[in-house]
Amino acid sequence: MQQFKETKEYAHSYLICRFDVCFLIDPSHDLTAIKEALANRTLAGVLLTHAHSDHIDLIGEFDCPIYLHLDDAHLLFEDQYNGYAPKVHPYKRKLLNLQYVTHGMKIPMADQVIEVLHTPGHTKGSVCYLYDGKLFSGDTLFKDSVGRHDLYSGNLPDLRKSILMLCQLPANIKVYPGHDEVTTIRSEQKNNPFYVKWSKQTVK
Repeated sequence: MQQFKETKEYAHSYLICRFDVCFLIDPSHDLTAIKEALANRTLAGVLLTHAHSDHIDLIGEFDCPIYLHLDDAHLLFEDQYNGYAPKVHPYKRKLLNLQYVTHGMKIPMADQVIEVLHTPGHTKGSVCYLYDGKLFSGDTLFKDSVGRHDLYSGNLPDLRKSILMLCQLPANIKVYPGHDEVTTIRSEQKNNPFYVKWSKQTVK
């Protein structure tokens, strides 16, 4: 797994590979470094956690399926909501091979699979991807924090449910978010003030 670290304008991107097959998560910046990391391996797909501009800027640069949740598909092209305005998104709809993911879907990757977890709250179509003990959480779960819910198509009740679900995953899973530092489910169970508060509220 290779991380392309966030900048002031763009989120982390991640490249995961199994043998000669790779998937690219939230390709936002550093195209040259991504292509160098790919080398001669096959890029089987691009995985989007959601459709905000700081996560998707390079999607037009790759000739492969682009996976995202249907609830965020329109957001790719609505620049007043996705963060591009007053600029315009740099990719063309007709050139994108969009594939829609659903909760629990398993995307084949060589002899393994990437599991999709629908985690609305930051946006309606936000998802996380679980692979090989790693959770790529986009802008849903952060180290000691959670994503914003006050943007277009976000809402707090959904975010709360998503965080409670993610924090029931095995404690040793590493969490690779769209911004900030890597963490673990165990650490978030103990230290994330949002999870601690919300989990207590569910106790009868």
